[in-house]
Amino acid sequence: MGLHISRIEIRNFRNFRQLVIDDFPAHAVIVGENGVGKSNLLEAIRLVLDPSISDARRMLREEDIWEGHPAGLAGGAEVTIVVELRGFDDDADAKSILSSATVDFDPYVARLTYRFAPRTEIATVDGSQVQPTGRPLTAKDYDVVVFAGDRETNDVRAIRREVALRVLPALRDAEGDLQNWRRSPMRDLLERLPLDPANLEATASAIATAVDQLTKDANVAKLEGHLTDRLGDMFGPRMAPQPTLGFASSKPDELIRAVRLFFDTARRRSISDTSLGSANVIYLGLLLEALSQQRLDEEFIATLVAVEEPEAHLHVTLQRHLFRYLLRTGPSLILTTHSPHIAAVAPVRSFIVLRATGNGTTGATTAAIPVSDKEAADLERYLDVSRAEVLFASAVVLVEGLAELYILPALAEAAGFDLDAYGTVVASAHGTDFKPYRALLGPKGLDTPHVVVTDGDATPDKRGVREAGLKRGAKLNPEPSRSKALLEQIALLPETDAADYRTTRDPLASELQGHGIYIGTQTLETDLCSLFGEEIIQAFEELNTNTTARDDVSRGVANEQNTTVDPVLRKKMLKRIGALSKGRFAQRLAAHIAQADLQGRIRDATQTPWNLPLDEQALRRLGTASYIFLAMEHISRAARGTSLFPGPTTPFANGQASDAGQ
Repeated sequence: MGLHISRIEIRNFRNFRQLVIDDFPAHAVIVGENGVGKSNLLEAIRLVLDPSISDARRMLREEDIWEGHPAGLAGGAEVTIVVELRGFDDDADAKSILSSATVDFDPYVARLTYRFAPRTEIATVDGSQVQPTGRPLTAKDYDVVVFAGDRETNDVRAIRREVALRVLPALRDAEGDLQNWRRSPMRDLLERLPLDPANLEATASAIATAVDQLTKDANVAKLEGHLTDRLGDMFGPRMAPQPTLGFASSKPDELIRAVRLFFDTARRRSISDTSLGSANVIYLGLLLEALSQQRLDEEFIATLVAVEEPEAHLHVTLQRHLFRYLLRTGPSLILTTHSPHIAAVAPVRSFIVLRATGNGTTGATTAAIPVSDKEAADLERYLDVSRAEVLFASAVVLVEGLAELYILPALAEAAGFDLDAYGTVVASAHGTDFKPYRALLGPKGLDTPHVVVTDGDATPDKRGVREAGLKRGAKLNPEPSRSKALLEQIALLPETDAADYRTTRDPLASELQGHGIYIGTQTLETDLCSLFGEEIIQAFEELNTNTTARDDVSRGVANEQNTTVDPVLRKKMLKRIGALSKGRFAQRLAAHIAQADLQGRIRDATQTPWNLPLDEQALRRLGTASYIFLAMEHISRAARGTSLFPGPTTPFANGQASDAGQ
């Protein structure tokens, strides 16, 4: 990748008290909620790099200062914006232009800084002492300096001329710009063409002949006469114009301005005949081509393009096709978007997520997520075909498969927790390899609060492997040494029917819950039997009329509610559910669970008075289903800052969301 922004630091500007984004992606896709500061981030970049912004516009106002600043503009608040550039190690021209800005050489790093700060005033008549004014400041008491490198005397103007930054705002009029010669990218493309002067003269002559032929029509001549008379009366004899009808100038040097872009070979469909979305794509394409030609002609050393909300008026399939191409080719591109369709086709290392906090907007980037290239490719395919919503989520519940995708939202609904209202997404890993997804959501990635909910698979499978859930959870432990120790302890667990099995296993599961990893006993269906046995039977009977199959499921549910579980009855129940399709069964079961009096049922099971909040011990008394509710409690605290139980408005003990799983 050529020259690109590699780091940004913003202090006290609009939404940002202190935003630092190291490893700024060369192709960056910026996501975040409305009002979080996506446009303000682009504006900060423009204050440093955009040559089209005047010095007057670089002067800030009171509303440009971070609103949480204790003193504000009147008290001397200072705004700084630092932009660092990389990717020019092998570009001699860039090294020359950026020599005054270069602060490191392995690799080469150029730094540009914007500073808006109070200036000092002379406080004594003879000028022997310089002091602050001692009065509330206004914008007139501030100065702006934009400089290269580490010295404020290093002028940045030459660099701004050589690094071509173009920003397309969200509320742009692409059609109007394309039809306006001065604003259209077509102007630059056409004016740099080496046209043959003789051909221009011949074309102008042909146009003049055609215009003369047109005006020989009596109706055209009549209209010209009417216009001449009317305008003559309106202007008076001294200023009367001579209106003449035609379709292009006959001056050779003006012919190029009459060229129009058509979108069919018959030259019938012009820009005014296209949709708003198509006009946006055409404008962007012309702009990129114009910048490419300028770069080839060595008019500047690099191109940086930023586009706000490029999805406007674009069909979903066009969004995916267009930005899959643009985000992997061409110049450095920065996008702000709300579209999961664009996010779904973006390189997984290209995301920047902005989040509002009480201390200003913060940012996280996936540029350095700790995954291999193969795992990154897997994540891109996952986001492409599944749940790009995780990029926009305030909290995420990672699950194994389709059954959990149906059941967990239904459980949340029954508990009074509106997942959508709090930006919480239940996302399936479509298997049991949660490692790359944890990396994507973890502190070196999106830094999104999340939990993992997975089956325990405690009994031996066909290969004789037991406690598969605990083992996969142990491998997700962020401390390698402890992960190894946990695996050794799991290998020593007694058989599931041993008297000390639960007392030995439960502490291991509890430790993993401290890291946001919630592990069941066996499978989702069997674990739910303790609380939702009736719903399981009812859902199955709605889908299967076979008496023997129904009996197998009914006996299986009762079996799971016994102290000692018969593995044969369990196997029969799961086989019957599997024959229906676990996804289809879970979909029907979810409809019943969503209508259940979940809080009342939990109170009965835990024997906790209604007016007291449930603690972890009470939730664990739910039996095999406890891990699900502990996970929901965790994610509820992270997403909305309150305890899920006993009600949606009851704050939990310390008023802070847990850090586990983040």
